[in-house]
Amino acid sequence: MKKTKWILALILLGLSFGFTSCTDENENNNDNPSTTQNLPNGIFVLCEGNDGMNNSALVHYNLLNNEVIDIFDKINNQGLGDLGNDMELFGDKLFISVKGSASVNVLNSKTGKLIKRIPIVDEQGANRKPSRLTQSSSMVYLCTVDGYVLEINPQSLSVGRKVKVGRNPEDICYLNGNLYVTNSGGLDWNTPIGYDRTVSVVDAQAMTETKKIDVGLNPSFIKPIGENRIGLIVRGNYSDVPNAFVTINTTTNEVESTNNIEMSNFDVIGNNILYVNYDYIAMQSSIKTYNYTTNTSTDFITTPNILSQIMSPYGVNVDNNYNEVYLTDATTFSTSGKVFVFDINGGFKYSFTTSNIPSIALRLE
Repeated sequence: MKKTKWILALILLGLSFGFTSCTDENENNNDNPSTTQNLPNGIFVLCEGNDGMNNSALVHYNLLNNEVIDIFDKINNQGLGDLGNDMELFGDKLFISVKGSASVNVLNSKTGKLIKRIPIVDEQGANRKPSRLTQSSSMVYLCTVDGYVLEINPQSLSVGRKVKVGRNPEDICYLNGNLYVTNSGGLDWNTPIGYDRTVSVVDAQAMTETKKIDVGLNPSFIKPIGENRIGLIVRGNYSDVPNAFVTINTTTNEVESTNNIEMSNFDVIGNNILYVNYDYIAMQSSIKTYNYTTNTSTDFITTPNILSQIMSPYGVNVDNNYNEVYLTDATTFSTSGKVFVFDINGGFKYSFTTSNIPSIALRLE
């Protein structure tokens, strides 16, 4: 976008949204209806940014005029922080965990306005490094790199109970009253103890760990994939221990199946999963649907010449409300990323440019 067009866009955004500054990051900041208007229909994209650069961003793609603007910065007159890690919508509140900045930012999803920045620190004030989020019908949960799961009340926006789990939790999900936490042990990769290989099962009501399930070396992303089934990626050690996709039966809390398949991220699409991967040896991207019961994969993208445009597939989000798929492309990991939008059958619709390392896309209207 040319400089003059960008300046004009910011002026128009300021007139439309009515900027107000956030003077106290840790206090509730109630919206003033006379100065804050709803955002236009669009797609929120969480961009991680680069470690130590303090350049995370929450960008908004305007479906009405195709403009992309960092709404967190422009609406709240402050940056999102260092290493935006996850984004979870609870009602009309958008929770964003920011790992390097040791916080969970809570926004009004309709206006983009910061309600509260919740510090995520231990009893001595040290950064717990918040990782990823999930929710039940009444609570938001956060796993932290120092080995805990924290309970966040979405009404009071306060941190409640916590429970110790495994080493360096990577991801978390909720199903049927339990939390499932992947313990990667990633910070110990070059030590004698090495990677962890467990999923912690936590009773969400009691906030107690009830079991550790051995799922394989270095577990990472995890999601519910059925009424009584969890799916997760096991990354191995990136050399002689390969990637695998593991399913857990949540009735027994035992591993149901393990299939060796290279994938870096996934989401659920119908009765299958949709996954992305990049083969650094072949220098080739993969975006495929995968049937974990038959261990078979098929190409997802049906539009010619689109796959070759995707440099570094990073995240994938399936939106069943709008029958769309959002694939985030980190490109070079040091410059602007992209989001590719497809219909549910793999047909390409459009793409747009974002800030560095887009990871999660969420459409809100």
